[in-house]
Amino acid sequence: MPSNLTGVLKHLTTTFTVKDIMTPEKHLVCAPDLQTAPAVSAANPDFSVIPIRSGGVLSGYFERDSRDTRIIEVGDLISDGTNLLDLIGIFEHQAFSFVLTNRSVAGYVHYSDLNHHVMKWTFYVMLEAVERLALDSLQPGDESAYLKGKLKDERFQQVLKSYKRASDNGRSLFTYLNIADILRLAASERTFHLSEESITQMKEVRNWASHAIADLDPDAAVNKLTVVKHECLRLLAGAT
Repeated sequence: MPSNLTGVLKHLTTTFTVKDIMTPEKHLVCAPDLQTAPAVSAANPDFSVIPIRSGGVLSGYFERDSRDTRIIEVGDLISDGTNLLDLIGIFEHQAFSFVLTNRSVAGYVHYSDLNHHVMKWTFYVMLEAVERLALDSLQPGDESAYLKGKLKDERFQQVLKSYKRASDNGRSLFTYLNIADILRLAASERTFHLSEESITQMKEVRNWASHAIADLDPDAAVNKLTVVKHECLRLLAGAT
């Protein structure tokens, strides 16, 4: 099971790339030249960067906050084949990039694009793999006695109530645990090494990935997804 899950993850991270979440060049709000860029920016306050399209080609950009106009340079470019987990690492150092396809700028990606549904799919599958590994690492024996001894009483009663409500459909008490419960159990058994802070963030990201209309705070998304990415990859690597 672990090797299969890791294989799925590797396939996913190479299948979905920045091309799947970028804004295509033809959909960008652009200025025709350096001189008009500030006015275009003022008319579009939701955009922190206004690209400059000169002669039908993206050649520069205007930054709203710094009021600087710059030429697009090598450091502003990433390949359209950059996978989504690597993109998060890029956003640790810069807020946006232009996307290069066949030697021409084909699009633009900003850290706010981390809330794209394709990014959510990537993290959902990755956290699903980690949750399964955590469950497989536990040997509860008598589930009820095990969970009663491990969970706080209030949480145990919630899980037990959900299990009893399901009647014949309730196959296991573990079905009614959330990912944070499972990770804490694995941490308590020392089969996983995770801090409470990491567990909390992994639960938050799992909730975000599970709901179509939920968004992470763009200003916190990079740090949160970076932590969860590193923890998931570390745990999955240790299972191979």
